[in-house]
Parts: sequence; structure tokens; C-alpha cells
Amino acid sequence: MKKYNELTEEQKKTAVEKCLTNLLEAIVEGAIKFNKRLQKKIDHACNKANNMQTPWFYSEYIMETCGDELKEVAQINAEASLYAEAFECVIDGIA
Repeated sequence: MKKYNELTEEQKKTAVEKCLTNLLEAIVEGAIKFNKRLQKKIDHACNKANNMQTPWFYSEYIMETCGDELKEVAQINAEASLYAEAFECVIDGIA
């Protein structure tokens, strides 16, 4: 297993992008909530998508509204994660 600081620059970029994608999926599914200020922005973006009758654009509206904050969260998540190398077997979800 590698830590974030042991990854190449390209791997770090990919890790942050993956964390951002996972974060957006969790937000859209309602699996995660944030502090009042950020959640208000997210809710506003989702309402905008609903009002435009384009709920499939939730993620895009959310990123337009509060992408910088979510990128910071994704960066923190990426830095806190471990990364398996090709020869390692990872079993997830046994807790």
C-alpha cells in the first residue's frame, strides 16, 4: 500500500478526481450532508437543476455553485487514503 505522498503527480491528480467523483455521487444520492453554509449551496444547485427539469445535471450545477469547497474536501480525502499496488489484494467492506 502507498500513501498519497508516495504517488506520482499523475496518480495524485487521478486520486483527487476519483475522490471528487465519489463525493459528488454521495451528495446526489443524499448519503452525505455538510455544514449549513455548504449544504445550502448544494441544495440551491439541486433546486436549480430541478427547476430546469434537468436533474441529471445535479453534479454540474453543484460544481458550478461550490466546486472549490468540494475540491478541497476531495483533496483531504485523497490525502487520507491508502492506495493498493497492482500485486496487492484489497478486501473492502468487511467492517
